[in-house]
Amino acid sequence: MATANEEALDASVRHQIGILRYSSSVVRKVVSLLNKVDDRLVNEIARRGVGDQGFTQRRLELLLDSVRAIIAEAYGKATTALNDELKDLSTYERDFQLNMLGRSIPVRFDFIKPTSAQLYAAVTARPFNGLLLRDWYKDLEAGAYRRLRDSIRMGYVEGRTTDQIVRDIRGTRAQRYKDGILEISRRGAEATVRTAINHTATVARNETYKANSDVIKGVVWVATLDHRTTAVCRGRDGKVYPLDSGPRPPAHINCRSSTAPVLKSWKEMGINLKEAPEGTRASMDGQVPASMTYSDWLRKQPKEVQDDILGVAKAKLFRSGGLTLDRFVDAKGHEYTLAELAKRESEAFAKAGIDR
Repeated sequence: MATANEEALDASVRHQIGILRYSSSVVRKVVSLLNKVDDRLVNEIARRGVGDQGFTQRRLELLLDSVRAIIAEAYGKATTALNDELKDLSTYERDFQLNMLGRSIPVRFDFIKPTSAQLYAAVTARPFNGLLLRDWYKDLEAGAYRRLRDSIRMGYVEGRTTDQIVRDIRGTRAQRYKDGILEISRRGAEATVRTAINHTATVARNETYKANSDVIKGVVWVATLDHRTTAVCRGRDGKVYPLDSGPRPPAHINCRSSTAPVLKSWKEMGINLKEAPEGTRASMDGQVPASMTYSDWLRKQPKEVQDDILGVAKAKLFRSGGLTLDRFVDAKGHEYTLAELAKRESEAFAKAGIDR
């Protein structure tokens, strides 16, 4: 019989797969809105004739004002659409978590349900990767305009033709328009959308857990088990953190890690085991599930895969030096260099046969 924590972890992992798929659909929606301005920008540049003879500094400034307005309108619509998605997601995440808890815990509890307004307020008030959500939006728009402005100005100064400037901005058909300035902005928008969705789901989840701290005592970090997982997420996988402190996903841009609840035992909830419902007494043991961590997964991979993910030297330290993945990063999740590791882990270097 699976324990309540094992059921909660299993449901959380399956749920995160759905969140990642959902984020892809939102990316398509947001990028589609941004793509709609490409023709407007190109037509505006052509209409103003930036590469024409006699094009003046005054005409350049008017063009840049027009470009700024087009960019502001496009990003305004895109961020409004994203905000709507995030509001709905925060409410959905709360409802999913409460339903999951109800299925995982073997007795009926009256769970506390944070309001949608409370959840979204928490989403917007908590920074991720150093910035609040509104600051990410501002930086996206400012970056998109700055790249276009600099490209147009450089083309003007260098005497490039209108067609050449447009090609720099839009890219070439041969490269499917992936080599232009606009593509950089699209990639930035995509990364921000994915990260904002993970942030929103994590915050809504954590607020729901905190509201029900009478049955939940912490969260466990759950990393994605594949070769793209970063050092910080590899090191935190399986770690348990208190409800009101410790790191939370996203640990970085495009982070795919998530969290799962750690439920209290009968004793921690103040229920004598003998008083617990018969047939469910072993289900609420309060123990973190003995699931496969990233480290477990990586140890089962071929040497070539370990070398590819960690690098040859660090892979040796992992295989032969006795270092666990959390030893490769500091308390803030920054990955140590080999030189830094050599100072800290001299014994591991000796065991692995690596010269420092």
